Amino acid sequence: MEKEEVEFLPSGILTCLLNNREVRILKISPKKLTVRLADEIDKIDCLKVAFYIFDECRYEEVIIKNYSIIEKRKGDFSLIYVFSIQGQQYSDNVRNIFKNYSKYVRLKAFGDDNEFSKEMVGYPAELDYEFYNYYLEQKKEWLSHLNYSEWNYNIIDSIELAIDLDNDILYKKYMDKDIISFKNDYLKENFVDNHKLFQKDITRLYIGNEFCHNLFPEVKMLINMMQKSKEEGLQITLCFTYMRDCYIEKTRDVIDKIYNWCYENNMTIEIVVNDFGILKLFENKTNYFKLVLGVLLNKRKKDPRYLYKKGYMENKKLISENSLNSSTFNKLLKDCKIQRYEYENCGYKISIAEGNHSMHIPFYQTNTSQYCPLYAVCTTMDRGNQKLAIDCPKYCNEYIFSYPKHLKMVGRYNSLFAFDDTLLKSPEKLKYYIDSGIDRFVLNFI
Repeated sequence: MEKEEVEFLPSGILTCLLNNREVRILKISPKKLTVRLADEIDKIDCLKVAFYIFDECRYEEVIIKNYSIIEKRKGDFSLIYVFSIQGQQYSDNVRNIFKNYSKYVRLKAFGDDNEFSKEMVGYPAELDYEFYNYYLEQKKEWLSHLNYSEWNYNIIDSIELAIDLDNDILYKKYMDKDIISFKNDYLKENFVDNHKLFQKDITRLYIGNEFCHNLFPEVKMLINMMQKSKEEGLQITLCFTYMRDCYIEKTRDVIDKIYNWCYENNMTIEIVVNDFGILKLFENKTNYFKLVLGVLLNKRKKDPRYLYKKGYMENKKLISENSLNSSTFNKLLKDCKIQRYEYENCGYKISIAEGNHSMHIPFYQTNTSQYCPLYAVCTTMDRGNQKLAIDCPKYCNEYIFSYPKHLKMVGRYNSLFAFDDTLLKSPEKLKYYIDSGIDRFVLNFI
């Protein structure tokens, strides 16, 4: 390989188009370009290379006019073209790409801690050493200053308020108290008991965990909670997570018991679905089950560190949408008898799909692992030594993963969660979502 020639640079930082068809760049230098094609081209009308400009978060297209084909090789399944190129704009961009990509690789491979992020995007790496001593201290600092008084009661009256019961501690607390006492204690424990939004009555309970299969309640406890909810006049939403093959029959048995309870009590409930495979188990049961699209299937980019991504601020409108804004996907969901979707308030304004939907506040999930990292640390002291937790002792009742203060993140269960208090502080932003079709807010103080 000649001097100043580099092989197989990532296509994300530069790409080549021949007659507006993208081809793979194999080698590039300030004077030459080697590409791979699927089929031979009779006539080249346009040769173009697009270079990523790191500092400006954009691509610059260079149309190459002064070139010649100096080699053409035929392989078993492709053709290789080698171009000799003359042009200052092309050579300058190639050298800039080399310089910036070399810096990227050096920082990624040899940088200490978050030196890479600090150099590339201005990430405040020095703040990554500041942690809270206790999770309770962390929650208190996040939540105890949110008791704002300027709330429009018309806004509050237009929504349904629900609480998410997603672990054994909350299951037991609910069973030990009436809903009013439970709600008051729940809000007080999470430092929001004076917030005007929560003066509204709770009319629905979410039962079950959308992220960890080990945190779904035992059948006896589940039926007791459902019976108590019915007696207290509460609506019920049951949350299922992903479903592994080894749990199909167990899940089928649970669903049958739930359906029989609904039939005996003549009560329709909601079922949150987080695995399309589980839909098969709800066939012929939708007379008592209303299916809801869960958080794990409402996929979007969610992370407090996205603030530091290149181009994030300039492309918020693009990130606000996901597959639910597609009429084709909406039709598929309706064919599956799913019409309500579970959203999370996650650090930026979301474009809500048509219909009436739910919004979870103030925490949002960023990552979930079926092979629990908390279980791995508690059993092996090695976060990477993960395996499926069977007969889980539920270390998450006592332990969490702590993250730097400025990120407002916590690792609990088998997932990571970030905190967004936007809708607890701003009635105007809350109203935006209500006007967009959100008619239910689900409290999920992790």
